Amino acid sequence: MPQASSRHIRFRGRSFPVLTLEPELPIEDWFEQLDGLLAQSPAFFAKKSIVIDVAKLTLEPSQLSELLENLSRRGIRVMGLSGVDPSLASDDLPPILAGGRATPQPPAETGSAKDASPGTLTSSEEAAFKDIAKSLGVNGTPAGVASATAPAPSAAPLILLEPVRSGQSIYHPEGDVTVIGSVASGAEIMAGGSVHVYGTLRGRAMAGAYGEKRARIFCRRLEAELLSVCGVYLTAEEISANMQSQPIQAWLDNETVKIARLD
Repeated sequence: MPQASSRHIRFRGRSFPVLTLEPELPIEDWFEQLDGLLAQSPAFFAKKSIVIDVAKLTLEPSQLSELLENLSRRGIRVMGLSGVDPSLASDDLPPILAGGRATPQPPAETGSAKDASPGTLTSSEEAAFKDIAKSLGVNGTPAGVASATAPAPSAAPLILLEPVRSGQSIYHPEGDVTVIGSVASGAEIMAGGSVHVYGTLRGRAMAGAYGEKRARIFCRRLEAELLSVCGVYLTAEEISANMQSQPIQAWLDNETVKIARLD
């Protein structure tokens, strides 16, 4: 008699980065903002894993279905729901997820980034600034840099030695992303930490995409379609003309993305 196979089906738990959308009331205004983003960057949600967190809403099953239909009409495919009563689970809805959490932020340093002036950087940001300045042929320390307590060690950065081509999506939820080259139009970088581009940034750059408010975006030449820090974004049309084609840094200040030249 043939010997029984010893093969087994293997199961493993794995974590993957996802984008989480958090609809807010009034829902009509939230969809208006979403439509504005999609008008400027139609492919923003294309080919991405999307989870909808409706914890801020109180929805009946029919209202939840209507929300998902409205998202589907906008080309947003939802892979899961969060903040939903598990009793609402059904074959007509995406899986209901529990236990998700944002990437943890490091302990606060002496003097928060929120209270810092635009020229004031943390020690880790100062090092990043000096790296960019060196690539631009600028020597010395940027004006206004303040001393700060050294932060806890961050996750290893992702360093890309080649340009990021159109259509490519780079995800690195645990740390900084550095591109030794340019980022083409239609490409995107999504980092848990800061984004450093040593060439022209023409695509989309999203720093602090998993909750790190101190993250920044640095680039040698700004021609971006979209900049985002900790979920707050600017489209190309919202970026000041005197910042275009310039070496810049971008950071989050009181729920607003600010941009300054790297002189």
